[in-house]
Amino acid sequence: MNHALNDNPAAPGTARGRLARLVRLGVFACALAATGASALAQDQDRNRRSDDAQARERYEMQAQRDARAFEVREQGRRNAEVQQDTVREERPRGRLSPDERRDLRRQIKEGADLYPSSRRR
Repeated sequence: MNHALNDNPAAPGTARGRLARLVRLGVFACALAATGASALAQDQDRNRRSDDAQARERYEMQAQRDARAFEVREQGRRNAEVQQDTVREERPRGRLSPDERRDLRRQIKEGADLYPSSRRR
């Protein structure tokens, strides 16, 4: 007898039929799991890129704030230096030059008011 030419599939109740069904379900489950894993990997990659973009944006914003804060501090320092220079220039510098002493002596001889009268309160 030649069983190779038998076109009848295995009966559903036989052990051979159950094994074929189990193999088909296993192949289907593996294919489904592989598709799900691929989709999950793509989603994680997309989330990672999104997180990287958000982190880069936060870093750039922080850098801009730091740059602005530095510029404000630097401008304040420059203004303070200018004020100090102005105060130093307005303040008398200890000894008078010979010309200034001569002018002061002349003003004293003429009776000029050297110190302005203070305001009365």
